[in-house]
Amino acid sequence: MFEFLMQHQFWAAVAFYWMFSAAVSAMPEPEPDAKGRPGYLWLYRFLHTTAGNITTVFGSRIPGLKTPPFLLLVPLLLLTPACAAHYTIHPGALNTADSAAYDTLLIAESVINQARVENQTRPLPTPSKDALNVLVQSYNVARESWLTYRGAIATQVPSDAYFAQLNKNLVDLTNAIRDLKKRR
Repeated sequence: MFEFLMQHQFWAAVAFYWMFSAAVSAMPEPEPDAKGRPGYLWLYRFLHTTAGNITTVFGSRIPGLKTPPFLLLVPLLLLTPACAAHYTIHPGALNTADSAAYDTLLIAESVINQARVENQTRPLPTPSKDALNVLVQSYNVARESWLTYRGAIATQVPSDAYFAQLNKNLVDLTNAIRDLKKRR
């Protein structure tokens, strides 16, 4: 739920403000003399002032703010959070880097499997077979470094050196994927 609210901060704020404003509007009005309830009178006035309209609250404090240009900017402000990239971490991943490395390995594995199937239906030319062999070797090295990195994190060993090696191996793996795709 917290992650959903963080991804939709604007709409969460609008919903919260709307609920707050509705709750304040539902408060019974204080009696005209209010002699016996000065605390309620203060709370009533305070909440109604706070729940006041945004233009009333901020209009005089933001110089140059005019309603038509502000209204033209509202759709842009509403669309901006929707354009942000949201990466979902895999269940069981130790951190974001671990999850991204896993994604890269999955992609490489699917490319290798696809190339092997193609090789069975119609043999690949020699340059493509060589690129496939390099890809398989890069995959094996990257997978081994990923497992080493995971082991270091799981056992709480300093993992900076393992992370650097994993990054290098993932870059090599990505380049091997691109090379195979170029040669096919």
